[in-house]
Amino acid sequence: MLPFAGCQRASVSNDATQAKVVPPGVIPVQVIQQQGQAQLLRGGKPYYIKGAAGLQHYEAIQQAGGNSVRLWTTDYADTLMDAAHQHNISVMLGIWLAREQEGFDYYDEQQVKRQREFVRKQVMRFRRHPALLMWNLGNEMDLNAKNPKVYEAINHLAQMIHELDPYHPVTTTLSGNLGMIQNVKAWCPAIDILSVNAFGSLEALPEDLRSNGWTKPYIVTEYGGLGYWESPTTIWNAPLEQSSTNKAENLRKAYVSTIQAARPQCIGSYAFYWGQKFEFTNTWFGLFTPEGEKTAVVDVLQELWTGQKPANLSPKLEWLVLNKQEDSSSVQLPAGSRAMAYVGAKDPEGDTLTVRWEVRPDKPLGERYEERSTPTEPLPNVIQEASGLQALVVIPRTPGSYRLSVTVSDGKGSAATANLPFRVKARPRPIAEVSFK
Repeated sequence: MLPFAGCQRASVSNDATQAKVVPPGVIPVQVIQQQGQAQLLRGGKPYYIKGAAGLQHYEAIQQAGGNSVRLWTTDYADTLMDAAHQHNISVMLGIWLAREQEGFDYYDEQQVKRQREFVRKQVMRFRRHPALLMWNLGNEMDLNAKNPKVYEAINHLAQMIHELDPYHPVTTTLSGNLGMIQNVKAWCPAIDILSVNAFGSLEALPEDLRSNGWTKPYIVTEYGGLGYWESPTTIWNAPLEQSSTNKAENLRKAYVSTIQAARPQCIGSYAFYWGQKFEFTNTWFGLFTPEGEKTAVVDVLQELWTGQKPANLSPKLEWLVLNKQEDSSSVQLPAGSRAMAYVGAKDPEGDTLTVRWEVRPDKPLGERYEERSTPTEPLPNVIQEASGLQALVVIPRTPGSYRLSVTVSDGKGSAATANLPFRVKARPRPIAEVSFK
């Protein structure tokens, strides 16, 4: 590589690579480990990741004291990385890799070759962007993948990235099932950092890593409330979603006891999902409402990142009931009947609260990811006589599974959300009169 005028010298992410002249605009990132303490250096300075995973509201990340964002793919990365840089936020840039469960054959040399060329093009395209923090190869590639060829391909890609871009480390993300760590250890020595998505399993993550012999640094790349796959359910197997208030407290506990406490090896984390998205429900993962209102999870993150609470806190939800029953009661109602819904909510600053109610068809757990991520539409004419913290619900006439959702807003950019699954039962048919003649 030819030297660039006006450049500084710095160590690089790969320990096997000698110090090189850094191209203009590039902020070099290095992973170091000394006496059992892992640390990320960005521009030669310690850099602890206070991150969020998402595509929206980057100005809110900066305002909350965050410093990084995770992207899963290079789709629209030009615009997103520019926006992140404008807000002094770094980017963990994902390069999407096809998974075996999606039909990719890692024994097919031509498929692997085409994927390698795709990765090369993405690295060449973004390696000089000043917002770049590190590369993330794939997401949860371990799902149903025991084939060593998968991990061998990841390792070859990591080696190629180190050659093309010696200034940024490389990671790959596993799901919360850590049985595949042994495969990463055995087949991916070129990976600098391990990344893990963990929700309900987060508390056990440090011990799971130790028991599987992982000694390199790691990052928690997705965490938050309980996932729908690990939550309590109704008697008909509908997952019970935590309210945004409960999600915030869940995140606080997990961050303090698991992420901060593991700081000698854990070099940061990305809360999921910074923005609004539909996955199983319209509120399960999003930390903002569709209207852009922040929830209590954002408040807690700001407090954890900066040590200070926001000036305006989100409303606090205490309970949600339908027909005097909570979600754990497995609420079942006759088709076409009527029931009252009530939500218990308070605002920390005493602001006047407004309430939005919806009823949507529910998603079954057995659906594929693509189907679980397809939004449902609110049903018309189901919510009637909504007033204050209560509403009259006209139960749908079609039997099946539904969810009652509520959003409580303070009118100043903050909100709280909750939902309650219920099942509609067909009304019994009247017994026909029988005459004996």
